Amino acid sequence: MSPFDRTRYERLLEGLEATEILYSTLLLADSAFRIDSEFFRRAFLQAKEQLEHQREVRRLCEISPSIEHPIEVTRAYSDDGTCRVLLAQEVRNNTLMLGAGSYLDAPSTAFTKKNKLNFGDIVLTRTGANFGQCAPVLTDETLFACADLLIIRKGSLPAEYVSTVLNTAQSRLVLDRGAYGMAQPHIAPTYLKRIPIPVFGQLIDPVKNAVQWAMRARSEANVAIERVEQILLQTLGLDNWTPPEALSYVRSSREAFAAGRFDAEYFHPAKVQALADLHALSDVCVGDLFESVRKLWHPTEAEGLPVRNYDLTDALDPFLDPLKPTTAPGEIASTKKCIAAGNLVVSRLRSYLREIAVVLPSDDGITAVASTEFIILRSKKDALLTVEALLIYLRSRLPQIVFKWSQDGSNHPRFDEHELLNLPVPRALITGQATYQTAVRQMVKQRQRATRLLDAAKSAVEIAIEYSEASALAYLKEVIKSVLTSESTV
Repeated sequence: MSPFDRTRYERLLEGLEATEILYSTLLLADSAFRIDSEFFRRAFLQAKEQLEHQREVRRLCEISPSIEHPIEVTRAYSDDGTCRVLLAQEVRNNTLMLGAGSYLDAPSTAFTKKNKLNFGDIVLTRTGANFGQCAPVLTDETLFACADLLIIRKGSLPAEYVSTVLNTAQSRLVLDRGAYGMAQPHIAPTYLKRIPIPVFGQLIDPVKNAVQWAMRARSEANVAIERVEQILLQTLGLDNWTPPEALSYVRSSREAFAAGRFDAEYFHPAKVQALADLHALSDVCVGDLFESVRKLWHPTEAEGLPVRNYDLTDALDPFLDPLKPTTAPGEIASTKKCIAAGNLVVSRLRSYLREIAVVLPSDDGITAVASTEFIILRSKKDALLTVEALLIYLRSRLPQIVFKWSQDGSNHPRFDEHELLNLPVPRALITGQATYQTAVRQMVKQRQRATRLLDAAKSAVEIAIEYSEASALAYLKEVIKSVLTSESTV
């Protein structure tokens, strides 16, 4: 082929987003015996090459002694039990976002041995909408991985550093390359073992420290929120509240017709007692103070403008991150709800009942939308209660019991918004709301610091990959200094 024809051919390949691959390349060990074009996308190959052409690179299997797929026992978890199970949706952005908890009672010996997580392990989501997320295990709490995770056992490099590398844009492309399957992508341990991990010696400890400081900030925020939730229960005289455990119960047909339900769960004694006790402490309901926002957003009517699209797992933090990357309307396949700063989003799905979050203001004016599985609350004019105080209340035990036993449906059980709007609001919550508002705002600041540190650690590794280790180190030191200085002045 002449040089002229060769140039024309390369331009044609570029325009068609096509990649020319030598047959010998298909026979390499990390090609996973795949010949589909998706596996050899140009962006994937470029990212892989970037990672492999650093001064020192190790494969993940050279760092970790084993990469394990946990066994599956059941997907029916309880709210309490002896073994806490870490779910895939609790692994996000280099962090374990531990929610209310999913538990198993008396699992098998094989489960407890195979699935147990140890300090210094790394977990990576292997399937589903949350595919490819990973985080280090930096807690002493006893946790067991669910079957939707892979466990990268503690190895020769700090988990904080390895997990941060896996969260970079370059590694994310390499992880996406290994995905297989149509409806839901999966990744296999055999592919994961061959992932290249660039080793930047001078960056390891600063990245490790940044991640640990971030985890400490998140932990302090969690403790503060749990403390203020307990203060609320003590103020209401409900801190020692226990639900009745009737073996059977009877309700009148009039109650069933009024509710439009005749299933036993809806009239559970624990729910009935919780509502009775809350009504005794209240004069108003949520619907007297807040209104439901039902305005919809359709991707086909978005005129091509990017939006911030929040799903249920974004509410694992009690606020929606105003700096979340935007999404093009063409990448969104379903109708969403419109949200605005000052709204409160409340998940109505069974698996996400404590996912309740305040919508924070953003500086760029970009439209924000959220899943239709959220109920969106907006304060009425001259409302007597702040959204922060309502957030603390809705996350507390009795409202959660009401939501739990108000669900309908089999595949994806959810509660209706009228259950939320009719929920009593205690008088003591309104009079003492300043305490809860302050606690939430302090928690938001702590978690934003944690996010900033994690983002800085990831960006530093990306800078080292693309430019130089010295530039990355200077950048990370500057951000850490800024974050720690701002923390000391608060």
